[in-house]
Order: sequence, then C-alpha cells, then structure tokens
Amino acid sequence: MDIFIHQPPHSRIHFQRTIYRIFLAVVFLSFFLIPCLGQEIGAYKTRVSGDFNQASTWEVWDGSNWNDAIQLPGAKADIYVDRLHALRLTAPEAVKNLFLFSGTGAGQKLNLNGFNMDVYGTLAGFIGTVPGTPRGAWNSQNWIGNSPSSTLTFKGESRVIVDKASWSAQTIQSRFGVIFDPGPGQELVVQASFKALFFRVRSGSLYQKIDATISSLPCFTMSFNTELSNNGSGPFGTFTVEAGATFRSECSTQVIHRTGSNPALLFDLQRDATFLLEGQDPKIEAANITLDGSLIFRGNQGPMNFLSSTLSSSAKPNLVRHLVVDGNADLLLPNQLVLQGNLQELGQGSFQLAPTQLTLSGPEDQSLQTKTLLLGSLILQKPAGKVSLGSDLSIYRSLTMLAGILDFQGHDLLLNTSSLGTFNYQGGVWHRLRQLSYFGLPGLLTPTSGTFPFEDLANGGFRGLQVLGPTPAGGNLRIQFVEQKGANHDANFQDVDGTQIVYQLNSYFQVSANPGLGQEELELRISADSLLLEQVVDLRVVSRGLAAPGLPMPGVLEGFPWAKRRLKWAELSGAEFTIGSYREATVLPIRRKIENE
Repeated sequence: MDIFIHQPPHSRIHFQRTIYRIFLAVVFLSFFLIPCLGQEIGAYKTRVSGDFNQASTWEVWDGSNWNDAIQLPGAKADIYVDRLHALRLTAPEAVKNLFLFSGTGAGQKLNLNGFNMDVYGTLAGFIGTVPGTPRGAWNSQNWIGNSPSSTLTFKGESRVIVDKASWSAQTIQSRFGVIFDPGPGQELVVQASFKALFFRVRSGSLYQKIDATISSLPCFTMSFNTELSNNGSGPFGTFTVEAGATFRSECSTQVIHRTGSNPALLFDLQRDATFLLEGQDPKIEAANITLDGSLIFRGNQGPMNFLSSTLSSSAKPNLVRHLVVDGNADLLLPNQLVLQGNLQELGQGSFQLAPTQLTLSGPEDQSLQTKTLLLGSLILQKPAGKVSLGSDLSIYRSLTMLAGILDFQGHDLLLNTSSLGTFNYQGGVWHRLRQLSYFGLPGLLTPTSGTFPFEDLANGGFRGLQVLGPTPAGGNLRIQFVEQKGANHDANFQDVDGTQIVYQLNSYFQVSANPGLGQEELELRISADSLLLEQVVDLRVVSRGLAAPGLPMPGVLEGFPWAKRRLKWAELSGAEFTIGSYREATVLPIRRKIENE
C-alpha cells in the first residue's frame, strides 16, 4: 500500500521553528531574570518575627540564596517583611524600599513602636513568596504603626514613593503618620491613594497625580484612619504643608477626604508654604482649612473653580494669603473672598472676580498685579500696610473704605459701574489715583458717601475732597487730583467777596459732573491736614490764580481742618479747586516751613 505524506511548505516549517525558538528564549530569560529583577543583592527579608536591631531577625540575598544576616539593614537596603512575621522597631531606623506582605492572614507587619522609619525608596505591598507580586495595602488593625507618634518619613531624591499596583488606602486601622521630607528641590510622587493618621509635607514637593487611564475617581486621595474606637466619629486627621514646602495636586475632586460623611479635622497651609492646584474643580473635605501660604492655580483648560468642599460639616474656604493664577485657564472666584496678601496673574489666565465681594485685610503690604481688575464689590479693612494696584480698578457695585491705603500707582478707579451699588467711606486713604469715575450717584451725598480720601504725597497730609448735598438725577462724578509740591506765596488775587488771597496750595482738584447741569446747591470741602494754619477760619476753597465759582465759607475743624465753598452742580466743571488763605503764614506746607528754619 502506498502511503502518501503531505509535507507542509518550507515557509510554514520555518515559521513554526521560529515561534518555537522565541518561546524557548522567553522561558529561558524568564527563569534567568526572575531572581535578578525580584530583589537586589543585599536585600533583606525577615526570617522570624523580631526586632529590627537584631541580626537574628534577618536573612540577606547574595544573588542566589538567602543567608543568615550578620549585620543590620540600613538606608541603602531593601527590606521585606514576610507573610507570618511582624517587625518591631526599638529605635529610629532607615531603609531604601519597604515591602510588606499584604495577603490574607497578614496580621501586624510593621510595629513602629512610637519611632520613625526613614524611607529612601518606595513603600509597597506584595503577596506570595518574596519578592512576590505587587498588591495593595492591607486593612488589618495596626498593620503598620501602633500609635500617633509612629511615623514613616520619606527622604531622598525625586521619585515615585507609592504606586497603584502595590499600594492603596486600605490601611483604615493602621496607626501611623506620614512625613514627606526629601529636601529642597526634590519631588515625591504619589500614584496611589494613601491613608494614615496624619500627613506632613516638611520640605521639597509632594506631587499628587491623577490616574489618566480611568475616567471615574481618577484622584489618588489623601485620607485618614477610620477606626472609630480610637478616632471617634467626627472630624479626624490633619494635613500640613510647612514653610518652604509645596503640595502639588492634579485632582479635580477630593484632594483631601476622610472616608464617609465626616471630614478631616484640618488642612493647614502654613506661612511661606505653597499649594499648587492643577485640577479643574479641586475639593478639600476638612472641618478647618487654613490657607496662610500661597495658593496657586495652574490649568490649561478652564475655567477653573476655586477650592471648595461638598460636605455640610466641611469648611468653605474663602480666606487666603497669596493667590496666584499661573497657566492658561481663568479662575472663578467665590462670592466672598478675604485676601491678606498678594493677587497675581503670571500666565495667560485671569481672575474672574465680577461676582465677588473682595475684602482686603491684614497688616502687611499687598500687591494686586493683574491685567485688569473687575470686582463685584470691595471692602478695604487694613489696620496697617497698603495695597498697591497694577491696573485700573473697576467695581461693579460697592466700595467700602474702613481703614488702610489703596495705592493706585497712577491707575483709575471706576466705582459703581452698574449704578446699583454704594460708596461707604469711614476711613483710609487713596494714593496716586489718576482719576475717579463715580457712577450712579445717590440722591444725597453725605460725609459717608461723598468723601473722597486723596493723600497729598507731594506735600504730606490727607487731602480729602468732600462733595455734599443733593445730586442731579442719574448723575455721575469725575475727580482728578493733581499733586504739585509747595504753595504759591504770591497768589495776590481777590475772592468774589473782595478778600485778598495771599497763599494758595499748588496741589489741586479737577471736578466734573455728568450731566453738567443742575441748580442744586452743594458744599465743596478740601482737607488742610498737615498744613501750617494761623486760624482754621482763614481757609478758603479757591481756584488756581483766581476766585473759585460759588461763595466762600469759613473753614471748620471736624476731625481735620476743612476749607469750604458753596456752589451749584453746574459750576463744578472747568474749574480747578485748591486751598487758599487771606492771612500771612496761614496756608503753608509744614515741610516747607521746616526747610526754611
């Protein structure tokens, strides 16, 4: 019988042989590489439960075998705490990478015993035989720690310190705190959710990344122990960023959060610390939030929302020291914001402050450096220090002056542009304001609504201008104060009542009203603060080199000495108003008098 054997084509035989060879090569390399990639030569693992400082607790890898240790691991060595073992510290220690068994029956793995362990590498969980397979953290009681004074401190160069493949927030009952202290210029990256009793960024930068590979809950949240028997059912856990350190977060949801409906106890951004936010809608769930450092928003897509919270028991942050936009995205500000430091735009993005009531407070100097500054309302409440503006200030509704200095640096003030707000003056001064435009005047201007607190920097002293009395319906007011040092000592012109004016201050006001008509009478006053006076009644409101419109009135002392004049709204425009006197040596800047002496 003939037997016919079908022979495959030569190309098919070559393909099969090639695949077989590749398979053998992969198997060979796998067996060859597993020991090398699993643990480094000089890595340690526990051989029994015991104390860190006992050599009998350890075995060390020589590249082929595990041998009994004759010396202890240090800051350059990896350590593995194996399945049935518990490692206890009796003093502060340091390691490179810290690997903890995290499978069923793990029990307590690392008893810090009230001490600190410095970690110069990563923190990771594993299952199986050392080196094992990566696994998230375990939830056994006291899996790490055992007290609030037990801490892990991450030090060393920039790196990822936890990864989602080998860590998680399942340490819900572990009692330990975490300190990030890599040193200036170094950045520690968190790529897994992290849970502890507290977190403290002591130096360098902590970078909280998001998981861009998933769409739901991509934020690796920093959260806190949920063990009710020790921590209670209320707010618990603190997150602190110390002076000189930076916390950088990409999260758009829960940057800080305690599992469940209870918030953390405190988020504390300390003086000279930095909180850099890159998520579009960042939230912190904490009962108390202190933003005493620099809060920086850096986004490429926007607009970004200001820091907020969702839980009813969480604080609603609205008080910050320094606030910065550094990116392409605009930042939407809350309805009320208290700023105690600087406002600064460094990128293409801008502050969206149109609906915001901004309160400027605190004793330190402040700088508002923005391309434009459009506010809903502004309250100035500064017992000391001054606020310097880098652009025109436009206020949609109301301005309340309680105390402090607004230094316009030659820019304009547009007040009540909606004609729906108010101007309320109780204290404070304006420096270097080029022009005030006051829209939607009230029906009656009083010392509260009609005092415009200019400072005469050329001569020294408060040079307030008061416009008092009924106003034209729908009227607007524009005021310019031109500062010129000294006084004219040879004025020699007559007022409308025939009085010879002897002296005249060089600094003066230009006032105009719109509409430029109206026969309503008003009283115009100019403060003679810090000028040498013979008698207050000698003061006059005059124009430069000629009599002012209207009728002269005797000067009065009401807090400050005031020169006064009565005139009509229609007489305001086109005149230049300043302070004059008809008595020898009555109106003279004190600075000039001292120089002559």
